[in-house]
Amino acid sequence: MFKKSTIQFLRTATLLIICFLNYSAAQSQGFEGYYRYPDLHENTVVFTAEGDLWKVPLSGGLAQRLTTHAEEEIYPAISPDGKTIAFSASYEGPTEIYTMPIEGGVPTRWTYESDPSISNTWTPDGKIAYASRGYSKVPDFQMVTIDPASKKKSRIPLFQASEASFDGSGNTVYFVRPAYHRNVTKRYQGGTARQIWKFSEGAGEA
Repeated sequence: MFKKSTIQFLRTATLLIICFLNYSAAQSQGFEGYYRYPDLHENTVVFTAEGDLWKVPLSGGLAQRLTTHAEEEIYPAISPDGKTIAFSASYEGPTEIYTMPIEGGVPTRWTYESDPSISNTWTPDGKIAYASRGYSKVPDFQMVTIDPASKKKSRIPLFQASEASFDGSGNTVYFVRPAYHRNVTKRYQGGTARQIWKFSEGAGEA
């Protein structure tokens, strides 16, 4: 017969193995992680985790990894037709704007501005909207659009602005001012507290 100590050892070892297998199963199914920068289009969610882009159905399920580059991909934004992802990455030094098919593939670079270019969204007619410090004489973000078809860039006439979102017509943009900064304190209400603003095409000011 087994000694009591042997039985206790086997019981403990069995419990440890079960716990390990359950943890491994949870990890493989994507139950745990640090997920950031989600963007939603119809039934698809794209997000950043482990420095890469992933997509998963809104209804849940196993996430598909889209990138495996050593550099981090951040701020994904899905195009209006749901076929393309715009995002920011520093593959070649500066943080620039890239796009890739939503099913995965080779990224295409769209900006060469040497200063951080932060992907925000798309306009309803299919232009990439991003925030850049490349056009300012002082350290400040401005919002820019780029047409993937013509490669033409257009600056939105707003200063200290970032995180754009357009209405359905594309004529009104909602944005945050002051633009990106790291001085964010909970419940802060001073002069640099960030607020949501609105600007409509043809208006004199926001």
